[in-house]
Amino acid sequence: MTAPAGSVLVKEVKTAQGTLDIYRDSAAGVRPFSASGCAGGSFEVCININGSGTYVYYIENSTHFPSAGTVNMQINGPRGVIAQTGNFNQGGGWYSVVWNFDYNVTPGYYCATSFTSTSRQGACETVS
Repeated sequence: MTAPAGSVLVKEVKTAQGTLDIYRDSAAGVRPFSASGCAGGSFEVCININGSGTYVYYIENSTHFPSAGTVNMQINGPRGVIAQTGNFNQGGGWYSVVWNFDYNVTPGYYCATSFTSTSRQGACETVS
């Protein structure tokens, strides 16, 4: 998965499982994506799962933060946290993280979860 046009790479997190890229999106674009869902509260989180059945190409967490601050973005699955950015400073607006799978995953509930210093918000979809 490549970043949306006009997006800027703001952080790259390397883990034993692979690399997680964080992008600041230049425009909100169309939210939610066609195979996803969003949840809102003090900020909005959207999940986009691309694949068919249990074969998943990638999962994206797109979050709109209304103001600047320190945040953490995650992608979670049936067995817990799959990928997380760790804390990073952002300036408000849309930010995206993408985790590439390109294989069959465990069926179940997958979530995009984002945290600020005072709030937590998540959007979830089922893979089956």
